[in-house]
Amino acid sequence: MRLSPDLARTLNFLGLMGMIGVLIGAYYMQFAYRELPCTLCLLQRLAMVAVAYGAAMNVVLGPDPRHYGVCLVSAVFGGAIAIRQSLLHINPYFDKSTGMPTLEATANPGFGSPIFGYHMYTWGVLIFGTVILIVGLVQLFKGQFEKAEPSTDSLRTMAMIGAGLFFTVSAVETVTVFLECGPGDCPNDGGWNWWILR
Repeated sequence: MRLSPDLARTLNFLGLMGMIGVLIGAYYMQFAYRELPCTLCLLQRLAMVAVAYGAAMNVVLGPDPRHYGVCLVSAVFGGAIAIRQSLLHINPYFDKSTGMPTLEATANPGFGSPIFGYHMYTWGVLIFGTVILIVGLVQLFKGQFEKAEPSTDSLRTMAMIGAGLFFTVSAVETVTVFLECGPGDCPNDGGWNWWILR
């Protein structure tokens, strides 16, 4: 099967929209349920923005192994952070003072509300793992790397929409993180900092 540059652009557009959808869903949880992201959550969001950036470059500039590299490195980084956070909450019945398991949930409950039974950091492990798998498979098809402009106006429009949405979500992410954290360190517990609604 040959993967044309136009088809590769379309697939990258779908991946870009997927990442933007996940970020918008995270914003919904943040503002509708007043669940601010913790520091590890913010790092995962940063990785999702970077994955979306790689996909956006493929859509706008055309498929390139370096753009896929941005997606892969970002997904590996985000996956490592998501695994770390999942491991922190894998045993909620752990007493930090004694270092021994206990029957009472005192030390490490899950962070945030679950979505379809899983917390957002668990979804992060699945999402980043899926990105690594899909990008790895798509890179096997070299026909997409032929230099070619989008062949239709709809592809050019798709590229503009994708780039616009990417920059909008990135700007919103930058502003909300600054409002949450201020110029200093972000709160580790996902609580409001001194900038807004203290």
